[in-house]
Amino acid sequence: MSADDPAALTDRLGYTLVKTALRVRQQYVQSLSEVGLLPNEHALLSTLKGRGACHQKELAARVVLDPGDIIAYLDNLDRAGAVERARDPKDRRRQIVTLTAAGRRLLARADAALDVAEASIFACFDDDERARFEGRLVRLFRHLNDDAAGPATTADPGGLA
Repeated sequence: MSADDPAALTDRLGYTLVKTALRVRQQYVQSLSEVGLLPNEHALLSTLKGRGACHQKELAARVVLDPGDIIAYLDNLDRAGAVERARDPKDRRRQIVTLTAAGRRLLARADAALDVAEASIFACFDDDERARFEGRLVRLFRHLNDDAAGPATTADPGGLA
C-alpha cells in the first residue's frame, strides 16, 4: 500500500489482501520470467506434473483458463519442448497434452525461482507464523471457492501461481 491510499481503504482487510496479492503476483511474474515462463504456463506445467497427461479442455478447466486462451500458452510451451500435444486416438477432435522431460526440468527451475521469491516475500514471518498464515489463507480460499462454485469443484490453490 502506498502513502496515497486513503485510511478508509487501508483499514479494509480485503483491500489490504488485494494489494498484497498484486505485489506477490508481481514477484511471481518477475521470478518466472527469469526462467522464461508466465504464471499461467507455470500453472499448466505444475498441473500436468501433478495430474499427468490430460485433455486440453480438462487442463484449461483445472487451471481456470478459457479453453481458447490456453492455446497460446500451450503453443509457447510446445515450442520450448516442455509439452507435447497429440490427437486423442479415441476422439480425434481432442488434444492430449503431456509434460516432457524438458518440461519437468523447466518446471524444476521455475519452482526453485519461486522458492527464492517466497523466502523473500514471507521473510517477515517465522516458521510458525508462516504455517498459521498459510493454513488460514487456504481456508479462506476454499471458503470463497465453495461459495462461488459449490463444494464439488473446490480447486487447488496451487493453480494461482
